[in-house]
Order: sequence, then C-alpha cells, then structure tokens
Amino acid sequence: MIAIEAAGAITPVGTNLTDTMVGIYTHVQLFEDLNALDEEGEPLSGMKVRFLGEPAGPGRLAAMAAAVVDEATLAIEPSVQLPLILCCPEATAFGEETAEFPAKLLGEVMAKSIVPIDRERSRVVARGRAGVLEALGAALALLKDPSLPYCLVGGVDSFVDDARVDALLDERRIRSVANKDGFVPGEAGVMLLLGNRPSPRALAHWLAAAAGNEEACRGSDRPITGAGLQDAMTKALGQAKLGFAGLDCVAHDFSGEERYFEELLLATSRLAKDKATAATEVPAFSVGETGAAAGFLAIATLAFLHSKGVHGRPSLAVLSCDGPERGAVVLGPAKRA
Repeated sequence: MIAIEAAGAITPVGTNLTDTMVGIYTHVQLFEDLNALDEEGEPLSGMKVRFLGEPAGPGRLAAMAAAVVDEATLAIEPSVQLPLILCCPEATAFGEETAEFPAKLLGEVMAKSIVPIDRERSRVVARGRAGVLEALGAALALLKDPSLPYCLVGGVDSFVDDARVDALLDERRIRSVANKDGFVPGEAGVMLLLGNRPSPRALAHWLAAAAGNEEACRGSDRPITGAGLQDAMTKALGQAKLGFAGLDCVAHDFSGEERYFEELLLATSRLAKDKATAATEVPAFSVGETGAAAGFLAIATLAFLHSKGVHGRPSLAVLSCDGPERGAVVLGPAKRA
C-alpha cells in the first residue's frame, strides 16, 4: 500500500507544513501590494511567500522546492538516493528557454537540497497545473519497484513575478475592482514523500487516484458540464470502493474563477445526490492561485488533517487545470500505533 509518509509546504501563510495548515484551516489571509495596477489604476494585491533576498522567477522556484524537499525528508534517513518528480510552470512563464529550463531547475534544486537526489530517475514536469496528474503518475510508477522505498513528488509555482502579473492582467485572469471573475496571485511549494512500506508515522494512506477528460475546458465554446471532473471522481471512488456519502472531506484547487466553481458544483451535486455532508477545504482562500502546486496543496491538506485525527473517514482531493486534464485522489487515515 502507498502512503503519504510526510509532506513539506512553504506558502504565504507558513514557512512549513504545520504553519501553513494552521493558516489554511483558520482562514488566515495575508495580502501584499504587487508592482502593478489594475484597469482602474488601483494597486493589485497578491499573496507572497516571505522570502528575504531570494530572486524572482526560476531562482525563487528552486529555493521553494529545496525548502519543501528538505522538510518532507526530515524524518527519514534515505538508504538510497531519492527520485524527485517536480511539477512547475511552463518555461515560457518566466521567459526561459524551453529546452533548458527543466534540467536547469532540477540541477538548482539538487544543489540546494540536503538529501541526495537520484538525478537519473528524477524529472521536472514543466506544464503548470496540467502537469500534476503526470507527475503523480510518474511517482506511483516508480514506487512499483520494491527496491525503492520512497519517492518525492510535488510542485512549485509563483504568480507574483512582475512580468507574469502583467501577462495575466492582459488575459483578464486576475481579480480586481474591475474584474470579479479572476483569482488572487499567489505562490507556493509543496512536496509529498510517498512510500510503498507504510510506517506508523505516515500522515495518510493513498487509497485511489483517477483521471478524467474535460471537453469543455478553458477556451472551448462548449457549455460547462463538469463531466470530466465527475468521471475522475467516480473512478477514484470506485477504486476505493466508496460512495460520495462516505467521505469526510473534499479539498479542491479552485482559486476564484467562476467557470471552475461551476464545474465543481455540477460534478459534486450529481455525485452527492442527497444533501452533501462532507466538509470542504479551499487552500486558495489563504494562499491564492498557486498553479503547479495547487493540487499537491489540496492533497497535503487532507493528509495533514487525517494525521491529526480531524477526519476519520476517507477524503477526496479534486484536481483541475485550464486544459482537459481532470483528476481525483482518495486518501484515508493511516493506522496509528
């Protein structure tokens, strides 16, 4: 059985997993002015990780990734080098050369991390939110090797870089006085330590994961139905032999844009049938839009809550993106000594 043995997080509300989860669970919000004005000439606000002296762009991503790798591996002494599957934004988000960006980022993370990283079996998935499912699939495939006890998988992203904010403003993606259908720019790094030999210290058990395909994705002229998301959730729950009513909590990566809320509402309302009783967690309320890290943050939130005994029944993380990829992950509480 696969388990989430540990996790690391660095976000606008915490420099580690525990502080981040306290901030999210208590709905803390910490806004900062960005170096940009909206359409009405008003200052834009975002949510920033409080790094001191760290660079913008790819250097910031590497620093966040190294921090969460180190936190996620604090409790283990790796007998072998650890594979790292890292999800990050597209190279073009920061004006980098596409071909060189993944290898350069991986090299920087390896140089900063305390634990030894297996470069041969590591990879960077530079596809933003759309790469989360690919990264998770790659990590789970590696763990089929019985000689490999652990794999690191996670994401880093930043939407507060000046050039990126300007581009998002042009696309009308950022929430402002003049645009209510947008998100708050944020940034985060999140890392999961997955293991195939669950230990008494595991945060949660990995019960199932599934993918769906959404035809009515962003840019499409098709009406929103939530069919792809519903398909992913249905398949994941089926693998875990659960019904929607058997869930204690649902966490999702929704960050503010109306189309994604509508999609989520349509999918869950059809699955719930009767009045939904599951609690909901929306990490973006406290950290803003975190792109490639958003799905991992939803999973880490559920794993942390399971580890603290907040939820005794299984939980579901919902994953989405601008493209057709949709996903769902079911977690359950780990057995305690």
